Amino acid sequence: MKIVQVLLTAVIVIVAFGSNPGAAADLNDPYQIVNNFYDAIGGLDKIKAEKSSYYEAAVSMAGLEGTITQWSMSPIFSRQVFDLKVFKQTTGDNGEESWVVDGNGKLLIIKDEAALKRREISKLRADYDFLNRDSKNFRLTFEGIEKVNDVDCYVVKTSNSINDDITLDYYNTADFILIKSIEKHPDEETHVLLSDYRDANGIKRSFAQEVEVLPVGQKISIRIEKFESNPDIDPAIFEPPAEDVRDFTFTNGNKAEDIPFQFIGEHLYLPVNVNGREKLWILDTGAEMTVLTQKYADELGLEVKGNMKGSGAGNTIDVGFTTLPPFSLKGIEFDSQKVAVIEISQFFDRFGLDVSGILGYDFLSRFVTKVDYDNQTLSFYDPENFAYTGNGVMVETPLRGNMFNIPITIDGKYTGQCTMDLGAGTSNIHYAYAVANGLMDRPGIERIGMGAGGEFAERMLRFDSIEFGGFVLQKPIIDIGVTETKGAFSSKEQMGNLGNTLFRHFVLYLDYKNQRIFIEKGKSFDREFPEDKAGCQLWLNEKGQYEVRNAPAGTPAQKAGLMKGDIIKSINNIEMKSFGGYFAVADLFKADAGTTYDLMIERNGVEKRIKIELKELL
Repeated sequence: MKIVQVLLTAVIVIVAFGSNPGAAADLNDPYQIVNNFYDAIGGLDKIKAEKSSYYEAAVSMAGLEGTITQWSMSPIFSRQVFDLKVFKQTTGDNGEESWVVDGNGKLLIIKDEAALKRREISKLRADYDFLNRDSKNFRLTFEGIEKVNDVDCYVVKTSNSINDDITLDYYNTADFILIKSIEKHPDEETHVLLSDYRDANGIKRSFAQEVEVLPVGQKISIRIEKFESNPDIDPAIFEPPAEDVRDFTFTNGNKAEDIPFQFIGEHLYLPVNVNGREKLWILDTGAEMTVLTQKYADELGLEVKGNMKGSGAGNTIDVGFTTLPPFSLKGIEFDSQKVAVIEISQFFDRFGLDVSGILGYDFLSRFVTKVDYDNQTLSFYDPENFAYTGNGVMVETPLRGNMFNIPITIDGKYTGQCTMDLGAGTSNIHYAYAVANGLMDRPGIERIGMGAGGEFAERMLRFDSIEFGGFVLQKPIIDIGVTETKGAFSSKEQMGNLGNTLFRHFVLYLDYKNQRIFIEKGKSFDREFPEDKAGCQLWLNEKGQYEVRNAPAGTPAQKAGLMKGDIIKSINNIEMKSFGGYFAVADLFKADAGTTYDLMIERNGVEKRIKIELKELL
């Protein structure tokens, strides 16, 4: 689950106003257009003479009001504080590295490849290399004339040789005012409309911007209230905090070991105590923040503010924010935390689970976490004095969006970076990668995936092998996205998402501080885990009945005559309530091939008996 973190380090405060050097019909040289822009706002020499700046702005987004404060110094030194009260983020660059401090005070040094490439582009732009017609790094192209709010604009595209990002700038054909700018990344677009032009130290600048982040549709309104050109700035302000946050304590020494978890439906659940009451939470490395369900926030009487857009598996989601009181689990006590609130109780209800929250990055980033699937235990270690002594493999895994990013290879030829997501049951290849690598024509079992963002279509495929951390597993089942979505599985920059059907073969050590993991073979490394042999996807409907969500073509479920919407009343004349819950029923369909069951189903109010014989699906 990804929450949109609006890093407004690229807010545009320069805008053209002035002479009219060329007629719209005749001007199609993009370099001349951009140079006219700089001439119009005061001249490139004057702009280059501005070695530092400071501004304060009012910001409105997601039903919240706040402020942005930013210090900048040539070439790329920066510090920005984005404060919405319930959500605060500080970002910076000290000239050597970029960093971010989240709303709970956790420091992260940015190391992932995509971010490092964008930082390199920013350095080159700071040297105005894009104005050089012979640049090896940038290329400007004239894209024609388009209207923006009924104003004719020259459209200039800036592309680069470092990544696939492009920028589209829209200049008023009459006076070269920059009216609109679009920054396109493979996974995201930022659209900025500029207005309220003012002279500041001899340079025309926009003091108002309307920002929209796509595809999630998050809108931000920015009004600059104070601007200073060439202020004296202490370079120390651009440094990350000298000390990281310490908002937890171990109740015994510097670790908490062998905490039991329940492995239910390929997910990890453990009890968390808030206000003296234990409730079940899910552990999720794929969550950028710790999350409460709206139901649990209401139960605790917490005030929830805002309505930010985020990305969940399947689609976008609405995210609020609140403050969670101090909480604890076996061996660890936590201070109060800023957390996200999402309406996801209905997701867990479909599988008969009462889950109150998700322990994500804000929890996991404090520790080195050992996940032992065979013994179903978690151990948490203080990263300041942890030393790995096992015989496993260390893999550098730069965090991207607060999540581990891991290289894998499938069938010896499909390679890429994937999110490590302990909040996902299965592994997934994203739609964009599947299309680009010719996987869409491979036959498989059509299924319906479900996540925080709702339902999405996928196809279950059997591959020959998957290589992860130097270890090779044979005959893995991996899903591919078969339609384009707006959620967390829509990335074009990443190959896919790795879940627990892969990780359950290992013992993992997750070292967030050093952005690395240690991987050991588990006792179940060579184990062939039981797999579904019916192809029948069930959930619990609002009446608590076992309803068929999907019976894909070619599966035993479809051949037996099951259809979407059927209600299973009994199996082998045993009522469904006697099986011990949803996952016990799901396990029945993982029995040996050749096993048969007599089902009593209800369709449109009429009961009917059918027989299903299990077989290998792939």
